[in-house]
Amino acid sequence: MLPLSKTLLLKNRFAVFLLAITTTLIYYYGLSTANNRSMNENSKEEENAVNVIDIKTEELEFKEADDQTSLKELFDQKRKSIQPNDMDCFCPNGRNNWIHFTGCPGSVDNNAGAGIKDRENILRNLMWYADELCANIALSCSPEVWLSQKHGCYAPHSATWDAYFTPVRNSEDTIKKKANILFWDIDAESTFEGLQVIDDQTAGIAAYEEGRQLHSEGTPFVWNFYRDFWGTNLYTKDHIWPNQNLNHREYTDTCGILDLDTSEELLNIGELALQEMNIKYSNEFVTLHLRRGDAMESCNTRPDTVREYLKCSIGTDDVRKVIVLTNGKKWYTENLMSMFSAEFPDKEMILLDEFIESESFVEKLNKSNILSSHTGKKFLNDNCFVFSAEKVLISMSRYHLERGRMHCESCDRGGSINSNGSALNRSLRNLED
Repeated sequence: MLPLSKTLLLKNRFAVFLLAITTTLIYYYGLSTANNRSMNENSKEEENAVNVIDIKTEELEFKEADDQTSLKELFDQKRKSIQPNDMDCFCPNGRNNWIHFTGCPGSVDNNAGAGIKDRENILRNLMWYADELCANIALSCSPEVWLSQKHGCYAPHSATWDAYFTPVRNSEDTIKKKANILFWDIDAESTFEGLQVIDDQTAGIAAYEEGRQLHSEGTPFVWNFYRDFWGTNLYTKDHIWPNQNLNHREYTDTCGILDLDTSEELLNIGELALQEMNIKYSNEFVTLHLRRGDAMESCNTRPDTVREYLKCSIGTDDVRKVIVLTNGKKWYTENLMSMFSAEFPDKEMILLDEFIESESFVEKLNKSNILSSHTGKKFLNDNCFVFSAEKVLISMSRYHLERGRMHCESCDRGGSINSNGSALNRSLRNLED
């Protein structure tokens, strides 16, 4: 892994989405007796909100930068890190086997999807087994079917997964490169013709071991994976990614585990957003996550509390802008903005959701020809896609601030830290449950 910066500037290697700690669920106590009454009337509505997606800051990884590194340079470096790689260090003799994953619950008309974090974690597990078996993955689940409308994720019919993420190979010594392992546009009949079939309805450990045996014998196969992954016996404490005890091969510092990184399309959206905010360097802005909704009693995010938190956490840093991610109601964000402008007249607070979803930004986004499928109103209708774009901004910030159930300190000078004393926005992994 690249060393942590000795400055407080973040790294721009955007997060591979890992299985990590559940993040912050934040509570607002109210500004006054009147506001408390307003909060009480609205808290149940927020508590039951279905359109809430966690920002798991401990899943972010960044690349070192110095004070003079422009965002343009950082974005260009990041794009290079997710370009295709012809080398397969883990399976240098090729991948002659397949995992055909069809465990997609529901349908377009009967959506039974989940959030993008859940889907990415399934794919991380499948990629691990694919490495062990030197197999490719044929994914039959489209974003339209596999992402949850309950999360506000109405993916366009034409959307493909490369808009949401890029499979990459981790390496401590070299820049990550795209791993050509995940496919969703293959002709199954012709691709799997002549292959030995593992047709196990349980799609569990027995099927994996059968695949291992066939691979050791040099017999190409296709493992038909019918079941929802979480319903198999591969989903146990001993077998869940990245701590599987079924491994028979070892990763190395130069050929590490497969993971999911951001996409070039999301990078382009993030870069355009920062340009429109007139931000040219990462040291000019920080990001702040104030989660509203469920488990709101865990942490106080009252505007006067946030004010004191920011005064201590930012201190005398020459930050020009604070970009806020929150699902708070309008009355909450108005009070928050009013507090901030009064306390920090030399700085600007930007509500990221409001900015990204503004008519002017969406218009520029469509005119820029950045979007492949999420054009027009389709961009705003897919909360999973918007959320993934917003995480790009977190990864490019000077540092990230967080308050919630798992992290609720009175001061996070220079960035929030986890229980191990590491910066939340610099931690490659945190494997606590």
